[in-house]
Amino acid sequence: MKQEQAAALYEIYERALAVLSEAEPVIQALPDDEERRSAFRSYREVIAKVLSSLRAPLVQEYPALDTSSPTEDEPDTLLDSEEQELVDRLTPEQIQRIDAQLLADCVAGWWRKSARIVGTAWLALSKELPDVPVAYYAQRVIALVEAGSLEAQGNLHYMRFSEVRLPSRAECP
Repeated sequence: MKQEQAAALYEIYERALAVLSEAEPVIQALPDDEERRSAFRSYREVIAKVLSSLRAPLVQEYPALDTSSPTEDEPDTLLDSEEQELVDRLTPEQIQRIDAQLLADCVAGWWRKSARIVGTAWLALSKELPDVPVAYYAQRVIALVEAGSLEAQGNLHYMRFSEVRLPSRAECP
């Protein structure tokens, strides 16, 4: 397979994984425990198959396709001096509101991209806190991880290359 074909397939698989992730909150909301467990089991199998049988072979053949590590020079968590001044004026209540919104999109036992969690929270609060930069939301994810409110994998300073979830101890039966 040519690298262009592999790259096209890789992008398709990434989009498929993104669409599949939309099923998580729906499955989580299923009222019947057995039905929810069964749906999550099937969901995990599909994700694992896409990752191991479709995407992984492409990355093995063409390592440059791997998007699991950052290539940008500047982390997503950096604030310029103007943004820092703005953030410094946030009240404890506003910071708590941001944290609560970040946690609201997380699921126990299921990894979600930090970029998704940050983007969802930022959009939800954009009218209430219009001047708060996205980078600050990313910083709050790091603070939540450090406080033990979230678990993380990957590099939290690059939202696209990290994932978070509620701690396993908070999992539903």
